[in-house]
Amino acid sequence: MADDAESSSDESLDLTNQDFDALRALYSRKTIIPVPGAPTYDNLTKWESIFKGITAKKNAKKDDEEGRKFLPHQGLIQGQRRGKPIECYKNILGKMQNTFGPLRVLYNCMQTKTKVKVYTRGARGIRGHVEAYIAAFDKHWNLALEDCLEVWTRKVKRKAPALGLPQQSVTIDEDMPKVIVKESNGKTETLERHVPQMLLRGEQVAVVVKIQ
Repeated sequence: MADDAESSSDESLDLTNQDFDALRALYSRKTIIPVPGAPTYDNLTKWESIFKGITAKKNAKKDDEEGRKFLPHQGLIQGQRRGKPIECYKNILGKMQNTFGPLRVLYNCMQTKTKVKVYTRGARGIRGHVEAYIAAFDKHWNLALEDCLEVWTRKVKRKAPALGLPQQSVTIDEDMPKVIVKESNGKTETLERHVPQMLLRGEQVAVVVKIQ
């Protein structure tokens, strides 16, 4: 009887036998692995993915060793070497030195002290323009301007004076810039003023033109 039990046990652990018991082979210490150096996996799904070659590879070197190669347009992107000066990443002015586009033109106008004309937005179109020098700016087109000549157009407001009320004197600060009416046609008027410094929000900027 002992011989029969031992023989049946060996048959259940034999991979080539039809009576092979996989669960018994997993827990038995007598199971003989056909390939001693074979890799082990946690579950069948992982083994199946490795067997079919559908798993993601850790690096390109391992990918080539297993026979999978990327197409020319699927290769790894070569990253840039670090070690650039910190000044290039401090603010937008450092980045503008090695870039192209409208912000680069704005940077050149600031560096060369070139006067620009900034057209500003209104509720329904262009409100006016500002001729000035750029002192600073950011990526949102917020502009810090110097020596500004502002020209804008607005509707003429006509209000009837209140009757029976005493007239009140209005004091005007001497430091406030004086507004000059350049043109008026009864409905609209064009105004002008000179401001030493001005901070213009980017949402109000429509067009920036370099004055030659």
